[in-house]
Amino acid sequence: MASSRLERIGTIFTRVEGLLTKGAMRADDRPLWFDVYRAFPPLAEPKFAKPKPEINPIRQILYPEDAIRAKFHSSGHGLGTVSMISPTETQTKRLVQQYEKLKSEGVPEEELIEKAAAVVGSERQLEVAKAKVTAQSPDSVTAKVLADADIKNIFSEK
Repeated sequence: MASSRLERIGTIFTRVEGLLTKGAMRADDRPLWFDVYRAFPPLAEPKFAKPKPEINPIRQILYPEDAIRAKFHSSGHGLGTVSMISPTETQTKRLVQQYEKLKSEGVPEEELIEKAAAVVGSERQLEVAKAKVTAQSPDSVTAKVLADADIKNIFSEK
């Protein structure tokens, strides 16, 4: 029976129903699900030889900012780290905003990417410098935690 292909002929319900009507299976031995399936049949009968579903091609969704992002990333800008904790905008989003701002000011198309990247880069350097100053101040929470931490003996039992 290992090479049997009876599962392709009918559903399990029709086969059990056939066994019951021909007397090969007693009504007391029928499966638990049989009466439920008979009372509430599915809308589409589950068959082995179902037609394949129609596969529609995925349409491309492109926004105007995508072309700008592609220009930045192809020139090597916009790949900075992203902090998932802080609510600040990503570097790529800031690059696109700066690009739009410079474009509205009338900057030539050839210079837009480099000027926007320079402005955002300088903003990023100011943020990094500000973060370093904050981390180095003795009153900050980070400084207090680092002062209390005993890193050399972190794994020793107390």
